[in-house]
Amino acid sequence: MKRLSIIPILFPFVLIFTTGCHNKADLTVAPPFPSQSPWLKCSKDTIFFENSVLPLVINSCGKSGCHDQSGARDISLMDYSGIMKIVSPGNPQSSRLYTSLFDFGNQKMPRKGQSTVNEEGLIYYWIQQGAINNKCETPCDSSHVTYDSAIVIITQSWCVTCHSESNPAHNLSLTTYEEVVASVNSTRLLGAILQEPGYSAMPKSSQLSPCDVAIFQKWIRLGMPR
Repeated sequence: MKRLSIIPILFPFVLIFTTGCHNKADLTVAPPFPSQSPWLKCSKDTIFFENSVLPLVINSCGKSGCHDQSGARDISLMDYSGIMKIVSPGNPQSSRLYTSLFDFGNQKMPRKGQSTVNEEGLIYYWIQQGAINNKCETPCDSSHVTYDSAIVIITQSWCVTCHSESNPAHNLSLTTYEEVVASVNSTRLLGAILQEPGYSAMPKSSQLSPCDVAIFQKWIRLGMPR
């Protein structure tokens, strides 16, 4: 009877131990090939640094006290040259930019939140394809601008990493159509995007492209259609 009574006591610890092991990522398994912005009219099989990887890294890692231009953590991840310091071209499993997505504690990036499978795929396949400083040159098309067709792509790329948690930066969440509209109506969002005096610049330590800004402004002029 005494031996049997030990089992209920040990079971929770065994469960925790095995669960923790089960959650450890197997870096030898490639993630699914990711999706990129539907605006990109270049090869769908190529991951583009300027269009997909750089916005992701800046918004996830290039924050004050982390890897911004101040180099608070010994390395800036605000541009290609800085990012390449933790990348081994062609080998994601040997690149800190990729492996840190699955670390724990102080080694994990981003420090808050969890990367999505699609974000992991963007980093993985960009490195696998040689970690090239490439860009898809896409004509700026603002002929049909709605939230679902255009604005959400911009906010998902540049904004939601900081403005989507339970305690979003500056108490401003931008994860839904209603939240983006409310922010525009308060003048906070456009002033931040244009980086006007008196507003907190968005994105931090970078800027939206002139095309993205023009699309945002046209969307507002049209009455912010869904």
